[in-house]
Amino acid sequence: MLSSFSREDVSNILGIRAGRLRYWNRIGLVKPSTHQKGKRYYNFHDLICLKTAKGLVSQGLQATKVKRSVESLRKKFPELEDRWAGQRLYVFGSRALISHRDNLMDTQSGQLLFKFNLDDLTRDLHDQVKDFSFHKTAEDWFAEGLVYDSSEETFDLALQAYREAVKLNPNFSDAYVNMGNIFFYLKKYEEATPYFRFAIEAEPGNARAFFNLGNALEEMGSTREAIDCYQKARDLDASFPDVHYNLAAACEKLEQWREAFHHWTTYLKWDSLSPQAEFARTRIRLLKSNLARH
Repeated sequence: MLSSFSREDVSNILGIRAGRLRYWNRIGLVKPSTHQKGKRYYNFHDLICLKTAKGLVSQGLQATKVKRSVESLRKKFPELEDRWAGQRLYVFGSRALISHRDNLMDTQSGQLLFKFNLDDLTRDLHDQVKDFSFHKTAEDWFAEGLVYDSSEETFDLALQAYREAVKLNPNFSDAYVNMGNIFFYLKKYEEATPYFRFAIEAEPGNARAFFNLGNALEEMGSTREAIDCYQKARDLDASFPDVHYNLAAACEKLEQWREAFHHWTTYLKWDSLSPQAEFARTRIRLLKSNLARH
């Protein structure tokens, strides 16, 4: 199930207008608790608070009064901090009460208007989130993964989104590639390789999947197998300069000097200006000298 929610997600799940969410955030009634990539997201606990607040406001209670009641409770009963929405909540006129351990605790006095069970509310909210998740497409999940996979601190959320994408579309090769890329970035090469293989199985013509699998295999010391993958990537996409760069470096590891020379020079046809191009020129000069002596 989803564990992080944008304002748009919350608006769709709970039917609360984005403007109202911004207002409640501004007055401090319910703020997004999760910080990811410089942005704020709501967690499931926040959704419980928001759903509770929506119910109170729909009964005519002003949001600012809800906030004052909750703040007062938190000061008097600090052990309830971050747990108030998990209790049974009662509303008395413009005041709020909470039952805790079979004791009704109030901060102000008033007349009981209604009561609702937050255990039921939580179960209903679980169902709403599941329903929201169910209606997301594989492409929606993939797009969400792209939002999260550029920062290591949100890799878990990216993986969660990509896994949802491949559940809906088991042949979503780019989602497998991106999951492999995350593990590769973390230097978990053995965990990365199955995802690249899944991508190839789903889409045998995916040059990027072969290339990335080659990268992982080379990092694991399987240079010959890596070269096979690079060559398949090259065959699938002739305009893939990085393939020639990696092939050149891998061939040098195996002392295949002529093959390395060929791939360095081919790489320069695509890239003549970058620092990598300058490195390629250096290798070509050294290889020319070595080949001339043999």
